[in-house]
Amino acid sequence: MSKGKYANPAQRKPGIRELGCLALLFSVSVAFSQEAIKFQIPTDSAGTPVPVALPQKPDTVQKLGVVSNLPLNLVELSIKDTAGFETYTRRLALLQDSISATYRAIDHVKKNTVSFMPPLEPKGEFEKQAEYEARKDKWDKELFDRTERDTKSHAMRLADLQKAKKKIEENQASLYSSVNIKSSPESASIWIGKEEIGATPADYDLLIPGTVKISVRKEGYNPWDTTFQAVPGAKFKIYAALEEKSIFSTENEIDFVKTLSKNTTVEGYEARIKIIEARKVQVGEEIKKILEDFASSYPALEPQKPDETPEAFNKRRDIWTKEGMRQVAEFQKKHDVYRQKLDRSIAVLKDYIIITQSTIISEPSLGTKIELGSYDAEKEQFELVAQDSASEKSPFLFKGHVGVPRDTAKSMDRSVPGFVANLQFINYPFKTDSLNVNLGMSKLLLSKSGLDLKVEGSFGEIERYKSVEGYDVWKLHADSLLSGSLKSQGFDYNYAMGKAAVKEVADKDKGKEEGSGLGWRGWTRIVTFTAAVALGGLAVYNHVDAQDNKKEMDKLKDNMPDLAGIESWTKKFDGYAKDKKDSEDQRLIFGIGAGVFALGGVATFFF
Repeated sequence: MSKGKYANPAQRKPGIRELGCLALLFSVSVAFSQEAIKFQIPTDSAGTPVPVALPQKPDTVQKLGVVSNLPLNLVELSIKDTAGFETYTRRLALLQDSISATYRAIDHVKKNTVSFMPPLEPKGEFEKQAEYEARKDKWDKELFDRTERDTKSHAMRLADLQKAKKKIEENQASLYSSVNIKSSPESASIWIGKEEIGATPADYDLLIPGTVKISVRKEGYNPWDTTFQAVPGAKFKIYAALEEKSIFSTENEIDFVKTLSKNTTVEGYEARIKIIEARKVQVGEEIKKILEDFASSYPALEPQKPDETPEAFNKRRDIWTKEGMRQVAEFQKKHDVYRQKLDRSIAVLKDYIIITQSTIISEPSLGTKIELGSYDAEKEQFELVAQDSASEKSPFLFKGHVGVPRDTAKSMDRSVPGFVANLQFINYPFKTDSLNVNLGMSKLLLSKSGLDLKVEGSFGEIERYKSVEGYDVWKLHADSLLSGSLKSQGFDYNYAMGKAAVKEVADKDKGKEEGSGLGWRGWTRIVTFTAAVALGGLAVYNHVDAQDNKKEMDKLKDNMPDLAGIESWTKKFDGYAKDKKDSEDQRLIFGIGAGVFALGGVATFFF
């Protein structure tokens, strides 16, 4: 074997094939030697997981060139779509940034344009002023033309941006709602959220959609707040009846909103009434103490001075006395107002009790015994006696008639008629220390095979309860509830607070002149309708007179004279004709006048 350059294997360099195999083996060994990368939750230095925001869905603003730094798509940006108020706000901010950037670009271009312009040489020693000004005007025009040329594209873009901004502002303005705010007394400050917007009465047209909190404040009165949902384009009206701050202690003060809530039983309402009665006694004692403290703290009247006349002293004493009595009257008035509010609150709770007691309860009567008497074929009804007098919960006795078709009545077993009974009674049981029984029966319902039957009659009294103490008083109240003579007056929280807000606002809107008496509308109706009747009467009178003259003319036509009497006949005929025309003209005038006044009176019902 010949000895070449690499006859010794140890001296031979590796070839490409060997190098590729080595690289492959190295890659495999590295892959198996490394561990798999595990997902790790982001944590802070203490090991607590850090909140991670969810990926946001691309907003309309983001898809208009912001992400890719492309020019804004002003058409899509300013289109009126279903975007919300906040989205429009973001769009406006984006546009304002672009407008500001465009202004900066224009300023930069202007500076560059000036820098590339040949400088304006100052006025030469031998140059006339007119020549210098002409040269300066030419230089200024050149600068202006170059600037206009260099900034044209920016100016056009700026105009488009401002136009798009205006459209977005109009789109956003359509989402605003408005509110009219009034209060009693007036001149109270209005707060929307944390911003004071003015004093009552006021209109505010920039309510942003969403939850709105409006507060009304006035010195010496309790704060008034309301919260509502503002929707685009809505018009709200708010009337705040402010309450004077109480002069009484806050201890045992009544939470009127909670107390006058319709959310408990008769016993619960009665317990609330007792609390209010106790509060009445408390403030009655407090007003005495308030007046005593006032009398002791009211500045004493200085005695008559040596140089003071009796008349001057008496005048000073009268002023002192009147002022003291005025303040006493103010305290007493506040006590009366508060006491009346407590009395009205009690009336509201008593009204709630009547509503609760008048509620009809319906339940099946499984122990009802039915006795059917004779059958009236003409009226198709049985005599009926239904009772469950042994029941300790809802005993009753009912006598009357039940309607049953003849075909059904013929095949019916009267001893086992198969009726299903249901009782209806008021939620006013007869209660004693040992009794709680429903006796205020309202109606008996009978059905057979799923069909309702016509039942007529009345409930009788259960004998074993008539002699129980308190039954007569209960019976009188129950009968009043059942007959409807004792019914709810519709009292509520607003009544207790003395708030006639809706009525007051309506009265104010109609005009202060309607505050008492007939008002201007009432007097207008009286005058206009009286005038219409009078003019209508005159129109009728002239109509009758015109008809009489027409009859006389007809008579003359039927009795034409000969030539000798034609002149006298003509005079009479012409006289009747003239009177007829005058009456018809006056009838037309009076008739039109009556119609105008009548329409004027009718119009007061609508305006």
